[in-house]
Amino acid sequence: MKVRAYLAFISLVACSWSALAQQPREKDPAPPEAPVEVQTAPAHLGNEAPGAALETDVERGNILLLGVTGGGAYDNRGLYHSATPPYYSSDTRWFIQPSVALRRSFTTGDWTLSYTPGASFDQEDSGQTQYTNNFAGDVNLKPNSYWFIHARQDVSITDNPFESVGRVDLLPGLGGPFGPNYNGVLPQTKRTSIISSGDISYRLAEHTAVGVTGEYEKFDYDDVHTSTGDIQFTNSHVYSGSAFLSKQFSETTTAGVQVAWVDVYSTGDQASRTQAPAAMVFFKVTPNPHLIFTFYGGPQYARTRGVVSTADVVYQHAWYPNVGGTMAWSSGRNAVELQATHRISNGGGLMDAVKATYAGAGYRARVSERLLLSANVNFSDQKGLGALSGSEKFRSTWVGGGPTIDLNRSFALRAEVAYVHQSVNDLSTGPGNHALVQGSLEYRFRKHLGD
Repeated sequence: MKVRAYLAFISLVACSWSALAQQPREKDPAPPEAPVEVQTAPAHLGNEAPGAALETDVERGNILLLGVTGGGAYDNRGLYHSATPPYYSSDTRWFIQPSVALRRSFTTGDWTLSYTPGASFDQEDSGQTQYTNNFAGDVNLKPNSYWFIHARQDVSITDNPFESVGRVDLLPGLGGPFGPNYNGVLPQTKRTSIISSGDISYRLAEHTAVGVTGEYEKFDYDDVHTSTGDIQFTNSHVYSGSAFLSKQFSETTTAGVQVAWVDVYSTGDQASRTQAPAAMVFFKVTPNPHLIFTFYGGPQYARTRGVVSTADVVYQHAWYPNVGGTMAWSSGRNAVELQATHRISNGGGLMDAVKATYAGAGYRARVSERLLLSANVNFSDQKGLGALSGSEKFRSTWVGGGPTIDLNRSFALRAEVAYVHQSVNDLSTGPGNHALVQGSLEYRFRKHLGD
């Protein structure tokens, strides 16, 4: 009956769009352009993953954005009961999520502040309330034609299994080679994530630049208490950085070299540390203004030290490839992004450092003035690195998407369906599969501010 109720909601969304399709949509006022286009490090060196974006998705200039989203969600395995064997039951929740974001542009750059709190309430058990607090601040500076500086700070405190750090208004999500690992849907537990990142570029000549990037990630998880015992997740700290040299050889081709460093420190009863320097070359090809290809690759040497006890320390050394690529294409009404990467990362709360393979595809389409469709597929395969991780493996596949109907300039209806398939080997946590159906009504107030 719960699934039928949400399918009925989706039908209501489609009917609402049909009834409103003949009404003229209010046009947004033309926003002022930002006074400067800030350039930073090549995209693959950072931790941001903008995804498939249409031109209408971009909020330009000085803007104040206020919003609130409310709705309901059905998860066929929303409540976690025990780990041996993994036992779940279905769950229906009602949620509300306000947001506020402010961007200010000036002659030498811009800054953005964005905050998204939220809460979801279990339909049958008031003790199962989930909370979310996501904050992000971002600064871009171009003091002159030679220097480019970018810094970003993200903080997320949540116990919503589907929430991810970096999901705020006016800023791209987090991901990429140095982005956080949040590919698993864990049982409900409080997660605290802190991510600090920045990069500095200096233009040596008209078509040549050098720069450095740096990032710090901290992930803390509370225990999960079940009838069969407590589940402990793996807390971690991640330090990473790089230095690069890039040169534009033609209007369509840029190439460069990069040296990078990743340091993953996991805490717990059996602490471990993995340090992995890497050297890579990268290429960026832009056949036309609507299409961008990026490729990078090189060797990475990982050295893992694991502490079994005060008198027992084990080591492991190995070479791994550090490779990846992206393709981004956009037009006035369609946008596609493909990405794949193989890298060393933290274990996403499930294990110590891992060698991880990610692949994803995203699609957005403006079908009409009122109807927007989106779809995405993501795959993750993670294998433990050190002697402590042994045969630990985790694999997940996400498939999801749905329509958004713009009722007018401020209100929109959204329906989403997602399926998550997760499989584990030699892990005690037992994250399970999920099928999620969600419907929501969104309100957004936009005010374009003066200079």
